[in-house]
Order: sequence, then structure tokens, then C-alpha cells
Amino acid sequence: MKSYLAVIAISVLGACSSGSSGSGGATPGAPTAPTTPTTPTTPTVPTTPVDTSFRGMLNDVRATNGAGPLSYDARLGAAAQGHADDMLANNYFSHTGLNGSSPGDRITATGYVWRTYGENIAKGQTSEEQVLQGWTNSPGHHANNINPAFEDYALAKAGSGSNTYWVLVLATEM
Repeated sequence: MKSYLAVIAISVLGACSSGSSGSGGATPGAPTAPTTPTTPTTPTVPTTPVDTSFRGMLNDVRATNGAGPLSYDARLGAAAQGHADDMLANNYFSHTGLNGSSPGDRITATGYVWRTYGENIAKGQTSEEQVLQGWTNSPGHHANNINPAFEDYALAKAGSGSNTYWVLVLATEM
């Protein structure tokens, strides 16, 4: 089992990238318990509601690949929205927050006690359909999307047009 997890982690890490356009960055499920979080960015209320059809589309992708459906979790939504807002406000694109926070730190700060998590980020897509298609076409992001270990998710969006930041957080509680 440990060898299998190492192969998955390596294949997902291979898809990670930093940049300012297109899809980028997939953080695979973390194998250890959360550490003490750094001070997270305080999320704002989304200016544009997201997730109107995303859950159905994502769960369709998961079902096609043998994974069970995900449930929306508002705590993950707060973590995702906070990171999307921070990237937009500070003009950067990374899984690491400017305060040094990791996705696990941001999730923990919302009160979600995770066993495993993943994060996909993207910039520039203008719709839920486009961002999901971009992640589906990227092996590392797709591995997160269809990982059967994930039970909960949240999608966040900040900005507009080519300056739209997307954050998908996937996780399972202990």
C-alpha cells in the first residue's frame, strides 16, 4: 500500500506547476495529520456564487472513473475562497499563501479536521465548465478530481475574465 501511495504522490506531483496563466498546481492528498496552521487569510463572501453546476459535473467525472460522489463542505469553501481572494488581491499564483500557509493549514483553520486533502488551482478560465475541463485534461489535477479517498469538496472563484482565480479543495475528515 505504501508503494502504491508513493507512486500516486509522485505522479500527481509531476503535474504541479506555478505560473500566471492556464491551469496550474495540484496538491495531492497529504499523508500526515495537520500541523499547527499559520495565520490564514480571512475569506470573504464570494462575490459571484460558484458551484451552481460544478458538483454535478465533477461527480459525473468521478463516476466515470469509478470514484464515489463528493459532498460540499462550507468549511472547505471558506479555505478555498480565502486562498482565491488572497491570490487575486496580491497578484500571485501558488499553493503556498503569502503568509506561508499550506492548503492543509488553511483547511485546519476552518475547523475541518482532515485525514487527507488535495488542492487544484487555476487562473484565467471564465466558467466552471472551462476550469473543470482544464483540470480533467491535466493528469495531476485529474488524479485529484477522481481520487476515491476524497469525500468532501468546495470550489471558489475570485476575479473575472482572464484574471479569474479558481481553487478546488478536496478532503476527507478524520
